[in-house]
Amino acid sequence: MNPFSYPAALRAAGAVVLGVDLVMAGKAENAFCNIRPPGHHAERGRAMGFCIFNNVAVGVAHALAQHGLKRVAIAD
Repeated sequence: MNPFSYPAALRAAGAVVLGVDLVMAGKAENAFCNIRPPGHHAERGRAMGFCIFNNVAVGVAHALAQHGLKRVAIAD
C-alpha cells in the first residue's frame, strides 16, 4: 500500500463499471478490464493482498442495480 493505492483502486473499479455500462448500452460487444489492483482477492468486509475492492462484485452489483438485471453469471 502507498498513497496512490486507493485512487488506483477507485479507477480500477470505475473501469469495470464503465465496461458494464458500455456493454449494456450496446456500445461494446464485450469488455475486458486489464486493471491494477485486480481485486480478485478482496472480500466483502476487507481488502486482501493487493486487492482493495472486488471489482467483479462491483461490476455485478452495478449491473443489477442500474441495468435491471435479475442474475449475472461469472466465469472465472
